[in-house]
Amino acid sequence: ETVVSNEPLKAGIVGAGLMGRWHAWAVQKAGSAVVAIADLDAASRQRLASRYPAAVTFADGESMLAQAPLDVLHVCTSSSTHYGLVQSAIGAGVPVLVEKPLAPTATETTHLLDLARKRDVLIAPVHQFLFQDGVVRAHHLLAQVGRIVRIEQTVCSAGGAGSSGEQLDTIVADILPHPLSLMQLFLRTPLPQEGWVVLRPRCGELHALCDASGTTLAIFISMEARPTVCTLDLIGTDATIHLNLYHGYAVIEPGRASRTRKVTHPFRSAAGTLAAASLNLARRALRSEAAYPGLLGLVRAFHHAVRTHGESPISAAQTAEVARVRDRLVEDAGLVGGDRWLPNQPEAGPEPS
Repeated sequence: ETVVSNEPLKAGIVGAGLMGRWHAWAVQKAGSAVVAIADLDAASRQRLASRYPAAVTFADGESMLAQAPLDVLHVCTSSSTHYGLVQSAIGAGVPVLVEKPLAPTATETTHLLDLARKRDVLIAPVHQFLFQDGVVRAHHLLAQVGRIVRIEQTVCSAGGAGSSGEQLDTIVADILPHPLSLMQLFLRTPLPQEGWVVLRPRCGELHALCDASGTTLAIFISMEARPTVCTLDLIGTDATIHLNLYHGYAVIEPGRASRTRKVTHPFRSAAGTLAAASLNLARRALRSEAAYPGLLGLVRAFHHAVRTHGESPISAAQTAEVARVRDRLVEDAGLVGGDRWLPNQPEAGPEPS
């Protein structure tokens, strides 16, 4: 029988930027303790450490893993650093939650997943949208939608302001796991790896379309289009569910047609959105969740799995499938224009000793 300790998990944060700050907040809200913070920038790590006086600071994740007694590691650095950091964490036997993507390519992702399985170490990417209240509600309401005709995600982000074209493409590639993981959740079939029609009209913009056994999948990501939005529409034969992913709520619209319903539709739609948004705002206020809804739910689920020696809240199979489809879209779109994003990478390096 597994013995579960009541002691808070000791968590380390690698990367003291925006996401590092939110991960540290979620760690504390989940009942764990931030005991170590690593960042190459001394000012950044000291600034974050000032909020968590018990935390020891390090210049890099390798030093943290070697010197700090950790129960779990949160990797919040740029995607190009993920492979090495996760491999080191697995070698040290430390469960690791990683900002998406888990690794730059599907080859590297699969290698890390295999390594974690062999070492019996939990790892998971941060697909936090799956843990939003609205997404959970939408999943419960799915039977009311009927046959899903189309799943469409739109992301218009201001996160690339002042970035070069290559940097904008990198951000788009880093966003892709979000729509893919959500489509994976709502589809009744595996994500298609072939048959995607992909357009990249300019740097920082991606359009992708595919048929998944009769359900159309559509992704639009833009670093320039405004206003900033992040939405997912589940369009079915009986109803449509609209998800606002920036805020974390869902609204369902029945599909019954009549002249009266057509006339009143704008008013009913607005009233439903207002009610859902207001209730969602109240829930988030109670949790002090000012941003990134879903992150706290994922952190709680992952820490619970670490504490109870349970399964990762995002399985290896789910992670690998998203990584493979992402590689295909990135390759077909020609994002970044360099080989580091393509799936035919050299074999991953040796396992850590």
